[in-house]
Amino acid sequence: MRHPLAALSAGVLLAASLAARAQDGARGPAPLAREGGDVAAPASHLEQSVRPPTPISGPLPIGVEADVYCSGYLGHRDETFVGRVVNAEKERNQSMFMAGDVLYLDIGAEVGVQAGMEFTIVRPSRLVDRWNSVRDVVGRIYMTPGRVRVLCAQEKSSIAEIVYSCNEVEIGDYVAPFEPIPVPLVRRTRPMGICDTPNGKPVGHLVDTRDAVTPIGTGTVVFLDLGEQDGLNPGDFLTVFRPSTRAVGIRTVLGEAAILTTRDRTSVAIVTSMIDNMGVGDAVEIK
Repeated sequence: MRHPLAALSAGVLLAASLAARAQDGARGPAPLAREGGDVAAPASHLEQSVRPPTPISGPLPIGVEADVYCSGYLGHRDETFVGRVVNAEKERNQSMFMAGDVLYLDIGAEVGVQAGMEFTIVRPSRLVDRWNSVRDVVGRIYMTPGRVRVLCAQEKSSIAEIVYSCNEVEIGDYVAPFEPIPVPLVRRTRPMGICDTPNGKPVGHLVDTRDAVTPIGTGTVVFLDLGEQDGLNPGDFLTVFRPSTRAVGIRTVLGEAAILTTRDRTSVAIVTSMIDNMGVGDAVEIK
């Protein structure tokens, strides 16, 4: 039979052991240690969810090659050119010519024409009046239906092949030295809002559209009465707007356009976004 004192001592030790285990359980299990070093603290929820914004991959092209080479331009009223298409290899069978057809030009080696040189075909078109005027002419639209490359040159004439065509080339069209035009690369910016005020930069107008297209929509090529002297460069954006007829200083934002090509006082642009209908005579402001 166990001695009473020994039984009492064993009970006290058991109670103390149970109490110690209960206290350790309240504190939670001991963390597991990684062998050979301390355990790094886990990242917080905020650190795991917040990421830096994705950067823009690069500038985007405005339009395509045909937009810069086939849109024509708004030039001076009466421009002069280095030569003209005076005949064609198949002139008895057709009156309009496309890529692959052979043309005869009235310029040759005596003015420096050599095999391999390229010329832009140019055709004068309609006159364009300045906005809100029927007497003040901005300039003339010149169509650019294609491009030719000289195959061979004689003293006063040359033979050339159409290597790029937008529309039909005709006998009587003019030629001008070809200048490569890159498609502008741009980064978009925040569009103007209805409460934004004028920024003080030059303001001009839409004075005509390519092929006299109406109505104007996204992707329409338009001609402006602003140019290089106004600080315009290919790739610049403009806000298209219409002043309110009754509320002083208020204007309705219609959308945006981006510059494709520029000349001295005029430019060619493409409508990149629309909020409301646009038309010839609407105003543009350089962004």
